[in-house]
Amino acid sequence: MTHGAVIRPVDARTFPYAGQPMAVLAEPTPGVDSLAAAEMLVPARFAGPVPHAHHGFDEALYILDGVLLLTYGHDDPVEAAAGTFCMAPRGVRHTFANPDSSPVRVLGLWTPGDAGLRFMTDIGAAMPPGGAPDPELVADLYRRHGSDLLP
Repeated sequence: MTHGAVIRPVDARTFPYAGQPMAVLAEPTPGVDSLAAAEMLVPARFAGPVPHAHHGFDEALYILDGVLLLTYGHDDPVEAAAGTFCMAPRGVRHTFANPDSSPVRVLGLWTPGDAGLRFMTDIGAAMPPGGAPDPELVADLYRRHGSDLLP
């Protein structure tokens, strides 16, 4: 491929998100405004991030196994079961949670991919397993990545 994403083999790089590994499945081609994809596990009983909006990238989730609660704008949360595709374009307030006792397997997609993966790498490292992250650190990371926390 000369443009687009490069698909990684099964030994793809991983990074943590709330203590769970995210496996990068597709990374953007350097210098090309393309897609990135990663498989992630949303931990059981995960309260989710504070509602927020990204201004530098679009974010989508495809639910592979389990059910997430998704919130867009100021609407009530809705259940998103396996097979559901959820899109949060730039500037749209959103969040998600996993109230269940089992992890939820999700495919995350970001475009441009480099901005989305940088954000996920940084915010994932700040999310401790089974606990709440430092709110000042989270606010700083969102600011640095062109995103707003919108309670």
